[in-house]
Amino acid sequence: MNIIEEMYNGDLFPIGTYDHCSQEYKNAMDKLVAAETELLKDYSQVKELFQKYQNAQIELISINNRQEFLNGFRIGAQIALEMIKPID
Repeated sequence: MNIIEEMYNGDLFPIGTYDHCSQEYKNAMDKLVAAETELLKDYSQVKELFQKYQNAQIELISINNRQEFLNGFRIGAQIALEMIKPID
């Protein structure tokens, strides 16, 4: 594992301590929970399949978030390297 991945995983910085306390986040979460509750109430026979779908989606989002973090960090480092070049 490289240092950028360690940073992403929270081994170097406490990214896991981010507090989702914004009203916008709470509103979006409320909508998600309400929709899930309604879906599973009306279609209880798909509960197991829905759980598999959620797990697969979470895995994809996690992979994507990690890759986006790594790409963003690399771009930032390239910008920093460009900034230290002498001005012609």
